[in-house]
Amino acid sequence: MLKLYMANTKEESGYFMRTFYPNEEFNNIITPIISNEEYQKTKDCIHHGMNRYDHMVRVAYYSYLVTKFCHLNYVQTTRGAVLHDFFLDEYDEKKAHTLVNHPKIALENSLKYFELSDLEQDIIKAHMFPIGKNLPRYLESWIVNIVDDLASFYERSYVLKENMSLACSMVVFLFLTFFKRW
Repeated sequence: MLKLYMANTKEESGYFMRTFYPNEEFNNIITPIISNEEYQKTKDCIHHGMNRYDHMVRVAYYSYLVTKFCHLNYVQTTRGAVLHDFFLDEYDEKKAHTLVNHPKIALENSLKYFELSDLEQDIIKAHMFPIGKNLPRYLESWIVNIVDDLASFYERSYVLKENMSLACSMVVFLFLTFFKRW
């Protein structure tokens, strides 16, 4: 799994925050957002069995790569993607109303702290299509929607694999403990 960490180095303009992703341009795009104090709180929110911060940065990174490769508006796409799940409330992913409503909450939170273009707002509003009610209006919004789905699948698969590994280890441990007594 790609593990995300923050490394701070003091520069004249303040703190520069760097992610695991080895791309200076990507890091420069997301730094004004991820350095926000409220945004940092998403590290404590569980999302797909991991934390919401890592999920949003993962979606932003792969959306950045795809849109840059396709010569689309990769800067605004990256900004919209890194904000697509910017909300702090825990929610039950099994309840339909939270799946449908969280893009609206994420957009409201994002607008409190950041100035957003129409494209960035559309990315946030439409990232849950077709479950959400908003049809993406831009190609970049579609890309973030697809990348988000793929990242979610990866994260859930990773968590399942880790849980299965732990369960298998426990079975082997119990098996060896049982036979050691014989």
